[in-house]
Amino acid sequence: MNVLNWKRGARVAVWLLAAALVVATLGCGRKTAPTAPAQAGGDARVVWLDNYENALTQAQAEKKPLMVDVMADWCSACKRLDAEVFSRADVAAAAGKFVAVKVDGDKRPELKKRFEVSGYPTIILLTPEGKELGRVRGAVPYQVMKSALEEAARPGSGS
Repeated sequence: MNVLNWKRGARVAVWLLAAALVVATLGCGRKTAPTAPAQAGGDARVVWLDNYENALTQAQAEKKPLMVDVMADWCSACKRLDAEVFSRADVAAAAGKFVAVKVDGDKRPELKKRFEVSGYPTIILLTPEGKELGRVRGAVPYQVMKSALEEAARPGSGS
């Protein structure tokens, strides 16, 4: 009798483990809510362009600095930066002073090489003429990103 109970218990444990794996697998593709609360004004997002050359042309025409997010589709730190940092109203407001563009470094290796990007995400802040004002590496806290954006957007920081 004791052996039968053990076998039944083992079968139940296997089924529970299989169910847990299915639930975990289904949850992997789901986006999670930002862990940092959005500032007053609700949830905001940075408006991203997806073509570097068009973004550079726009930055020059508008005489605005350029924010280049060199990332990859598979990069979990990139996704975390989007969800926890770029979704904040205060960061989006600071980023609004830039023409923002996302560049997939795997699909645009020439830009990755040109900007000397060694890891994702790397945010490069440029003058409209293409001179580097600063860069932020990794999924940094929102305070670090906001500060870097504000510093780069200050008048005279590109001179």
